[in-house]
Amino acid sequence: MVALLVALTILALLAADYYLLRRGRRAEEPEPIPLPGLEPLSAAVTQLPAGVFLQPTFTWSRIRPDGDLWVGVHPLLFGLVGAPYGIELLPNGEHVDKGAPLARITKGGRSLTVRSPVGGRIAEGNRAIAGETDWKGLNGGNGSWLYRIIPEQVGREVSSWMMAEQAADWTRRQYERLREHLSALAVSPELARTMADGGEVPAGILATLDDAAWTTFESTFLGH
Repeated sequence: MVALLVALTILALLAADYYLLRRGRRAEEPEPIPLPGLEPLSAAVTQLPAGVFLQPTFTWSRIRPDGDLWVGVHPLLFGLVGAPYGIELLPNGEHVDKGAPLARITKGGRSLTVRSPVGGRIAEGNRAIAGETDWKGLNGGNGSWLYRIIPEQVGREVSSWMMAEQAADWTRRQYERLREHLSALAVSPELARTMADGGEVPAGILATLDDAAWTTFESTFLGH
């Protein structure tokens, strides 16, 4: 009987030590950081700045007074990836061909490659853009542009670019294509049903999808 009581006492002490150690370890662990809420991307569709050309490569451009181009990426792509994200840019002075890789948007080990709408030489890159997902700063030329490019044969290219209502209509059509495409890939059945029924495409939705979905998205919307 005495031996049994001693054994039970030892087990009780061990259990108490284990509980105290776990409680102390939990106190040292940082609280999990909540993920940001998914916000609608409608602003990138409805708020198109004046004087901006759009290209099918999901890029925009504005012609500077000196003939150079400000070139950036359509905010829809940044919104789909979701902030924070990374951007890999080409070095200043490098020549880029039309249709060649221009920038890479990265998040969580995955990436989307955006292709150049024009051939030319990169005069300057903007490396302070990460985090923006809208048209903010574009009108001042100091915000969401990625490159200042010295273009080749820009006069020949401009005729195929979109402005004003044409650009707005193109953006709306692409948004509908994106919603239809992503509703088939959404992880959450509720989210898939919401988008299929005409609901908003949430910001950061690509971050919830796997590598194959990123590859399919890039080949569908950003391919040659």
